Amino acid sequence: MKMRYFGQIFVIGLLILFVGVSFGASFDPLSCDANGPYEGNIMDDIEFDGTATGGIPPYEFFWDYGEGNTSSGDPHPTHNYANAGNYTVILTVTDSENNTASDSTWAHINAPPTQPDINGPTYGKAGVPQTYTFISTDPDGDDILYSIDWGCGDSETTDFFPSDEPVKVSHTYVSGKFVISVIAIDINQAESDPSTLEITMPRNKVIYSPFLQFLQTHPNLFPILRYILSL
Repeated sequence: MKMRYFGQIFVIGLLILFVGVSFGASFDPLSCDANGPYEGNIMDDIEFDGTATGGIPPYEFFWDYGEGNTSSGDPHPTHNYANAGNYTVILTVTDSENNTASDSTWAHINAPPTQPDINGPTYGKAGVPQTYTFISTDPDGDDILYSIDWGCGDSETTDFFPSDEPVKVSHTYVSGKFVISVIAIDINQAESDPSTLEITMPRNKVIYSPFLQFLQTHPNLFPILRYILSL
């Protein structure tokens, strides 16, 4: 009789323990994780990653991206930012019993370098190397390289240099008129707006003789002599 009684007590105890564990597991406090931080360039698609535990599924995910835009439903949404800066990102999760939990992180949106300055001769000798200086500032202080189109079918890309450091690059032209175009690119692949510089490499050599310079500035004088000298 005593054995049967203790056996019943034991079974009841196990049932209570099982129900208690199950009940406790079902009602763990709702929590969520916005993960992060996140990084990207202006207008890059950034994938966010939200998770939730506890509470009673299913969950509803609501994202506030920190610049006036929000989204709901997807725990892994993509979003892009139109302006550089640091944004506070808040994830709020609601379970089927209207319990809520929130978590915050941040997104850093990288600013591109400024439009480069180009300094160098706009008029020079064909066949002689011409040196140009490029300089740009990166608002985040990132290193910068310069992608240069020389306007004659040639192009080149420099190594990375510190922000605000003048970078000198030389190029040799044939005669003609050309437009140099350059963009600055930081280590995060953010690109500046392009800058251009129009240059002329004349067919004839630069004239240093005062007499020949006089002939060039007085085209109606001595036409036969100008023809002979190809001026």
